[in-house]
Amino acid sequence: MASFVTGPCGHEPAGATWIVACSGGPDSVALLAMAAILRERLGLAGLMAAHLDHGLRPESGAEAEAVGALCRTIGLPCLTARADVAELARERRTGIEDAGRQARQTFFADCLAGRDNAWVLTGHQLNDLAEDQLMRLARGAGWPALGGMAALDPARRLLRPLLLTPRSALTAFTAALGLPTMDDPSNADPAYLRNRVRHGLLPLVLAENPRALDAAARLWRQARLDAAYFDEILPVPVSDEGGAVRLPRTLLSGLHPALRARLYARALDALGPGQALAEGLAALEAAYARRDTGRVFQFPGGKTVRVGREGLVFGRDALSGPPRQNRKRH
Repeated sequence: MASFVTGPCGHEPAGATWIVACSGGPDSVALLAMAAILRERLGLAGLMAAHLDHGLRPESGAEAEAVGALCRTIGLPCLTARADVAELARERRTGIEDAGRQARQTFFADCLAGRDNAWVLTGHQLNDLAEDQLMRLARGAGWPALGGMAALDPARRLLRPLLLTPRSALTAFTAALGLPTMDDPSNADPAYLRNRVRHGLLPLVLAENPRALDAAARLWRQARLDAAYFDEILPVPVSDEGGAVRLPRTLLSGLHPALRARLYARALDALGPGQALAEGLAALEAAYARRDTGRVFQFPGGKTVRVGREGLVFGRDALSGPPRQNRKRH
């Protein structure tokens, strides 16, 4: 884990405070134990656990207590909170998965508040990465997003140190140390896409290629390498005073279509959350190449792109103005 953190992750742990998100499952418990073992070697300034009770099952309170007991045994403080995720989903008219993700992000932000050089660590591992790649493929993501989740997210101060470690190794690690772990029964519920991929699709892929997890790791490394290259050669889109991002034809005409598509994605990312899919970016590129002036595209997150005579204007619905043609959602 240490070499991955300081190598591919690009994270310097010396002097940092690590906050390990611990659900009580094998992955997060293994991560917490590894961090405790490596604490002095890595030069961490602080180490603690964080547990969010989602309030979705009657036994969730007991699970929170079990995580607290584990932390006391290891000798680490534990930050805890409870969220009514079901109520949050109803209020925001979203799914349980999305509501849970939002609750965790809020909890992590609260844990980081007021702590300098603090990072939240999650137990995502290689099987999770392979599942993420398959889900991205199913959603229509492009390259290099198909490589899967990042190991380091500086904006959220989030770190995934186990991303290239297979689940089987973590299960064996916790068993060898006799660490208590818990299984969340919701991880077997086929109502959730990730579970359908985990228990249905990924086993079929592994049956065809037993080394598919190694291939997932190679795909991730290649995606990170390509993303770093694109970051070097492409400009960073900056919004104007009105909040719009403008890409002039004088810039775009000098780029290969493959680079233009990646610049479109970066401009959309600069406007906030909402992932653009490859199909939408391809349609935008076709409209740009045709000089389809006045055409407006709508992307996830309430983002729009207008094809103008001077180039492309990226913004929100309020910024883009009324389209001259029918809007198309991408």
